[in-house]
Amino acid sequence: MTANNHSLYDLIVQFVDSNEVKLPVFNPVALRLQQALQNEATQIADIERMIVEDQTLASQILRVANAAFYKGLQQITTIRKAIIRLGIEQVAHLALVVALQQLYRKPSNRFLDYQSKLWLHAFVSAIGCKWIAERSGYRSEAESAFMAGLLHNIGQLALLKIIEDLDGSGSIGFDLSASLIVEILNSDMHTDQGYLLAKQWNLPDDYCVVVRDHHREPCDPNNNLLVFVRLIDQACDKVGIGLHHDPHIALAATVEGQALGLGEIPMAELEILLEDSAAMASQL
Repeated sequence: MTANNHSLYDLIVQFVDSNEVKLPVFNPVALRLQQALQNEATQIADIERMIVEDQTLASQILRVANAAFYKGLQQITTIRKAIIRLGIEQVAHLALVVALQQLYRKPSNRFLDYQSKLWLHAFVSAIGCKWIAERSGYRSEAESAFMAGLLHNIGQLALLKIIEDLDGSGSIGFDLSASLIVEILNSDMHTDQGYLLAKQWNLPDDYCVVVRDHHREPCDPNNNLLVFVRLIDQACDKVGIGLHHDPHIALAATVEGQALGLGEIPMAELEILLEDSAAMASQL
């Protein structure tokens, strides 16, 4: 690390230790919906009632449900119709998608490009993780895989917010280069801060573990969600979605690809899916 890297790292640590950090606040309705999914007794009316409490969230869910990615032959005009067509779990997850999207789109002229790249990576990772679960024979874990992909890098969102606050307060006495920001966002701090944020949001433990451990070595081979997320991170790197681009990654040769039994053909299909999903993200 250069002196500036050390300085920014130290500033972030001091800021976090001061307890002055204002972490992103998640939509409470979206969180309640995720908790409701854990209850087998949850009915359509329960989900509908929770969503319509927040008319802004409800309208955003309908907007996304009618985007080309989800759209059927007829337009979805009510939350009940969305639930009937897409299912309780899918609509609850849509609520999380639109709520998280808003956090990645908080006004920030200087850091807008980073916000956009982080959101694109989150959305595409969700789609990709779900596909990986289904393609590798773990269809029952597909929706959980979607959530794990969507949430695994929330620590980068938290770090970017901290950097923005430090920059706005004048605490950073040197130039914030793009390479420095990316290095910090990709550092181990993003898993530490992400885990704290996941706990603050009361996310299920399975997702908290993925947020904390998706770069940890050795990887737990029995944790499918971790394996899905680690593979999708490398796939996104290969096609250049997010903060890093390495076109030379051989996905079929990765530990995760081999563990899931995915060869060169399904990996090529995955790359196409990610590129298509990135294009679809602009519609949301």
